[in-house]
Amino acid sequence: MKFRKLVLFAAFGLLFLSSCNDDDDVTTPLNEGIEITMRNTLQDPNEAEATYASLFGQADEAFDEFAILSNTAEEFPTALAQTGTPVGDISGLYEIDLTETSISFTVLPELTDPFWGDFAEIFGVTPAGKTDRYYLTFSSAHNVTGFSTSATGVNLRIDSENVIVVEVGEGFDVQPGVSFTISLN
Repeated sequence: MKFRKLVLFAAFGLLFLSSCNDDDDVTTPLNEGIEITMRNTLQDPNEAEATYASLFGQADEAFDEFAILSNTAEEFPTALAQTGTPVGDISGLYEIDLTETSISFTVLPELTDPFWGDFAEIFGVTPAGKTDRYYLTFSSAHNVTGFSTSATGVNLRIDSENVIVVEVGEGFDVQPGVSFTISLN
């Protein structure tokens, strides 16, 4: 009788333990706390890709930005903002927010912005051959295997287990306040 109770107790225990939900086994594309380095490049039609910093006579890494993935704060609240450049202070072009499963971009400047307003070609529909790229390098392997977005002209490229590239190109309409989200798989 004791043996049957012991077997029944053991079987119940196994059933109970096997039905527990172990959230540690859930894999998300990105993990909160991972360090991120972001570098921006631009490519105009029939031109070579160039870093944003090199356009101002700076070293390629001069305008690199750094953040730690947080599900509660924007990682790059004023992406591309720089002070003291040869052309003066540059206000941010995008607010970029990452979560474990998405990347969101929102256009920051108004058409009258002191820096971006001087570059009227930044606003409007991005023409064929022009691509604005955001290289996101992570301190450890990301788990991104694919993506989806409803934004025209937005692509995600997976360069390695530590690097993904957001490409904003032909057809994306850059306007104040416009935003897009990339859902990560």
